[in-house]
Amino acid sequence: MTTLNWRDRAKTVRDRGEDAVTKVTHMPPRRIRGDISPLWLDYKKTGQDQVDFLRELCGLQHDHHVLDIGCGVGRLAQPLTTVLSKRGQYDGFDVMPYMIDWCRRNITSAHPNFRFTHADVQTSIGHDTGIDAADYVFPYDDATFDLAYAGSLFTHLTPAAASNYMTQVARVLKPGGVFVSTWNMYNSESEKILPGRSLRQAWPHDQGEHKLKDEEHPESNVAFDEVWLRPQYAKSGLRIVEPVRPDATYSPLRVPRNIAASHLWYTTTIIAVVP
Repeated sequence: MTTLNWRDRAKTVRDRGEDAVTKVTHMPPRRIRGDISPLWLDYKKTGQDQVDFLRELCGLQHDHHVLDIGCGVGRLAQPLTTVLSKRGQYDGFDVMPYMIDWCRRNITSAHPNFRFTHADVQTSIGHDTGIDAADYVFPYDDATFDLAYAGSLFTHLTPAAASNYMTQVARVLKPGGVFVSTWNMYNSESEKILPGRSLRQAWPHDQGEHKLKDEEHPESNVAFDEVWLRPQYAKSGLRIVEPVRPDATYSPLRVPRNIAASHLWYTTTIIAVVP
């Protein structure tokens, strides 16, 4: 018990110190940022770019109720605090409890209309307990949100889980609500259009409708066949708004020259609506 108390006290001291730095930098500590994306990815700029995308192309308004699925450590939430008014509402959830704790301490404390929830969902990449993602029910009422966002979430879900999450999104969005999500997506023409950027090299384990980077840890990185993916939107009650487009955040154009990230050429943003 003494050891646990000592560890808890040490964690509290560390968290307070990091939170004091956050007040100056307006960023999470490096040890947490590195768990959601490479540290060479510009945390502030990519978050602001996504908010600008949601405002310009997806109709984000000051009084909207926004859902951030797989919210991480607030990369979208932080710039959204300057957009959503007190009449607006933000809800984010993530499987990593320490990220949710950080967001509550550093975002909710100053913006009570920004709420963060821990989703007790198991994954093969860091959270071994909890419910299967294919069975997870979002903890929100039907027709609650105007806009839902899932950045680099479906790149870490296998098909059954992805289908369930899409159905959940359609359920919690209002009629006319907008869903923005990013996927690793390919089709029969992909490697012809992107010569030298091999699907097999990025995702060597072919599972039919999807490909895996690592069979032992399936959620580490997943790519989906467009032929499988498009009908899933209709089955879930979502209509794709054409065109699909390259993702603004996980773009190969952001990658430093000395970093190999050819899989990002397949990262795609899809906008969909609830009819």
